[in-house]
Amino acid sequence: MGDLRIYEQKAEVSPDELGIIPQKITELDKHYTELIEEKRLQGAAYLLSRDKQVFAHKAMGKLRPGDRAEDFRPDSIMRIASITKLFTATAVMQLVDRGVIRVEQFVKELLEEFDHPLFEKITLFHLLTHTSDICPDPGSYFEPYPVGWGRFDNENWVEEVLRGHTRVEPGKEWSYSSAGFILLGEIISRVSGLRYEEYVRENILKPLEMEDSFFEVPEDKISRICLFGDISEEEALKWVEEFKNRPEYSPPASGGGMFSTLSDLQHFASMILNKGQYKDKRILSRKSVETMTRNHLNGIRDYCWDNYGAIRTYGLGFRVQSDFLLLTPGSVSHEGSGLSAFYIDPEEKLVFIIFGPLYKGVDWETRAICNAINIAWSGLI
Repeated sequence: MGDLRIYEQKAEVSPDELGIIPQKITELDKHYTELIEEKRLQGAAYLLSRDKQVFAHKAMGKLRPGDRAEDFRPDSIMRIASITKLFTATAVMQLVDRGVIRVEQFVKELLEEFDHPLFEKITLFHLLTHTSDICPDPGSYFEPYPVGWGRFDNENWVEEVLRGHTRVEPGKEWSYSSAGFILLGEIISRVSGLRYEEYVRENILKPLEMEDSFFEVPEDKISRICLFGDISEEEALKWVEEFKNRPEYSPPASGGGMFSTLSDLQHFASMILNKGQYKDKRILSRKSVETMTRNHLNGIRDYCWDNYGAIRTYGLGFRVQSDFLLLTPGSVSHEGSGLSAFYIDPEEKLVFIIFGPLYKGVDWETRAICNAINIAWSGLI
């Protein structure tokens, strides 16, 4: 593995105690080391747990661009991008549990901008499952001149998101939409009376003891944030300051604005595996977890990012795996640009969380997730 240093957080148990072949951890280290040496990843960190017990928690590579940068550590903080959507979906389902809103409720009852024949049939279910056809992410269809994120920069951002015509009726096609989850964040704010970020902090992060998870990273923890590409620490500090002082009308960070650590995300995974319970705290009802993690789409096709009309299986916020790699059907996941990944196999009670900051100029690295999953799951005895 060359001179690359691998940092390890002391595991709670050894892999073989949990029915995992120990050699597979060595293979994972080698796999990620090679991706760093190939300059596909700037660094890599991962956590594996089974039955809520951590048996591997490691990091390697660099926290920032440059050979002299500080090393990536197991407790480094990373922007988890679209994995944030799982926390948004959790907040929605908490409000469903409390009888405040309904999954099948029309959005127009909560956001007046949807009270128009083009949008009146769209429900919270459609937003949660990416089947609303509202504002797919720029570049989803490799359009030559994608509309950027500037539409969110003014006071009437909800109306801006709804400009134009929908391609298909709600529920007919899967079309990835971060905008849909930003709208869900706005709904959470309006019905709870709390700003989205505050709601998540008080009702999810604090009860789950996710002490290193933030929308506004404290200045004394900026040095632990993983930065990659062209972002400097000065620019990160500027972003934090701008986020703190953003206008009241600004859209919530519910589509991808959260920062976290591997350990904190494992707390969230443990709650999902435990059907909504974390230690002595009930975060979600058992039925809400079951609803979020089962497939709700039948024959729905996905044309995003050259998927060529593949059948998509999806829960509420979670991707539900039907026949993918070595994962047990019914496993759930989400990925984030940059890159990060979050996988739960309920049958095997196995959790795999990955941070793989991409090397400058690299758009994506499938091997950091898919190949690594095969190594990890092949270790199950």
